[in-house]
Amino acid sequence: MSLTEAELLITGELPIRIDDVIGCHLENELDNASTSSVVVENFPLVRNRRAHRPVNVTFPSKTDAEKFLEEMQAKIRRKTPPHLLTKEPNGRVLIVINPFSGQKRAEYLWARHGSHILKAAGICADIVHTDYPQHATKIMQELDIDRYDAVLVNSGDGLVTEVICGLLLRKDRERALKFPICHIPGGTSNALAAAICYACNEPFSSRDVFIKECCLMVTRPRYIPLRLYNVETQYDGTRSMFMSANWGLIADIDIGSERFRWAGMIRLHMESVIRIAELPRVATYRARISYIPAQCKLTSRNTMLRFNCDRKKFGAGHFDYDEVDQVTGLEKLEKEHFSSLEESLKDTSLNSIPPLNQPLDGSWETVEGDFVMANVSTLSHLGSDLPFLPSARLDEPTMYLTLIDWNTIKSRLHVAHLFVFMESSRHLAHPCMQIIPVKAIRIEPLSEGGHFAIDGEPFRSGSSFQVVPSKYCATVVGRKEVVREEQNHNNK
Repeated sequence: MSLTEAELLITGELPIRIDDVIGCHLENELDNASTSSVVVENFPLVRNRRAHRPVNVTFPSKTDAEKFLEEMQAKIRRKTPPHLLTKEPNGRVLIVINPFSGQKRAEYLWARHGSHILKAAGICADIVHTDYPQHATKIMQELDIDRYDAVLVNSGDGLVTEVICGLLLRKDRERALKFPICHIPGGTSNALAAAICYACNEPFSSRDVFIKECCLMVTRPRYIPLRLYNVETQYDGTRSMFMSANWGLIADIDIGSERFRWAGMIRLHMESVIRIAELPRVATYRARISYIPAQCKLTSRNTMLRFNCDRKKFGAGHFDYDEVDQVTGLEKLEKEHFSSLEESLKDTSLNSIPPLNQPLDGSWETVEGDFVMANVSTLSHLGSDLPFLPSARLDEPTMYLTLIDWNTIKSRLHVAHLFVFMESSRHLAHPCMQIIPVKAIRIEPLSEGGHFAIDGEPFRSGSSFQVVPSKYCATVVGRKEVVREEQNHNNK
C-alpha cells in the first residue's frame, strides 16, 4: 500500500482518488484483535454517478492504523469556511428544508440520499423546516453563523433567494455573505445546484435526483463567489437576484405551470405545450428594451458553446474561480438589521445607472418591437434540465439578454423547436434566438400581459424593470473541478 498526493494505492484494488474520499475512521474492534482496520469512505464516479464504495485498510497493529488515519485525515482536511474567525471548521451544518417544495418530497429525499453522507464525513447537522413564505429569510437574519460551517438549502431556487435575502438584511452582511450556501436540489427547478455542478464538472442527472452529488461538496468544499444583482421594479421596489429576470413566454410557462406542481419537473413541459399551441394568440408583447452592451468578443463568441462541448473551447481559466477571502474581523458592523430589502440594497450597485423613472443617456442601445419573451439570465442553467447559457459564470458581473422577436418567427412550430432544443443547448444557434451580453438592462413593456418573474418568483405583470450587477457576491459550496476518465483518455 502507498499513499501519494492524489491517490491511495492498495494492492489488488483500483486506485482511490483522494478527492473522492470524504472521511475515514478506525473500525470498531475487539481489544484482543491481532489486526486493526481503517475505513476509508470513498465516493468514486461509477458510470458517471457517485457511488459509495467504502474500503477497509487492515494493519498489523493499532499504532500503524492510527498513523495511517492521521495521514489520511491531513490530506482530506476541510478548508475553514470564509466567514469563520477560527482556524478550524465547526464540523456542523444547518439544513433548511422546505417540506412543501416540489412534490413535497424534500425531507424524504434528504433522508434517503443525503443524511448518510454527512454521517460518513463526521459532520453533524441541525435541521429546521420552513413553515411559511419568507421564513428562511427570518431564520438567516437571526442565525448565529459562528455555530455552522454552511447552510444546506434543501428546496428549489426560491428558498435560496430567501436565504440570500436574509443574509443581505443582516447587520453584519459583509461577513454574513461569506457564509457558505449549499443548494440541495429538492425542488422542481434546481438551477443553482445544476450550475454549480456544471462549473465543477460534476456529473449529475438532469431529470433525476442529484442530492448526493451536491451533498458530497459539503464534505470536501470549494468556496465559490456567486454574483448578486439588483433589480429595480416599477411596482415592487428593488429586489435581489442571482439567476434570472424573465418577462414573457418563459415566465408565463414557469408561473403558469404551478397548476401542475403535482407532476414534478414535467410540469414545465406540460405548460410549454399548452402555451406554444396557443401562439400567436398569447405571448405577443410589445416592449422597449435598452441595454449597455458588454463589448467583449470572447464573451459573445462563447454564448454559442453548448454545455456538452469540450470545456477547453471556453478558453483558459473559464472554470477557475478566485478563492473567497477569509473574514478578517474588521468587517463593518451595523447596530441594527436593515428594515427592508430596499434599504439594504441602497448604493450597492456595481455600475451607476439612472433610476427607472429617469431617461437614459447615449451609452445605452435601445430596440422596440413585438417580442415573445425577454430574458435576463446570469447562470448556465435555468433548471437542472435546461442548460440555457453554458458560458455564463457564477461570479461574473455580466448578464445575458435573450430575446425572441416575432419578426424572426415563421410559425409556432418554430418556437416549439427552440424549446425542444434547450435541453441540448441547440437553441443557442436557433435563428429566433438573440443573445446579447450586457452590463445593464432596462425592459419597459408597452402593452398589457406577460408574466414577470425574478429567480422564478412572480411579481406584478406588466412591470417595467432594470437590472444591474451588485458589488456583493454570496458564497456557494462547490468542489474541486472533476477530471473525468474520458477526459483523461482524450487528453493523452
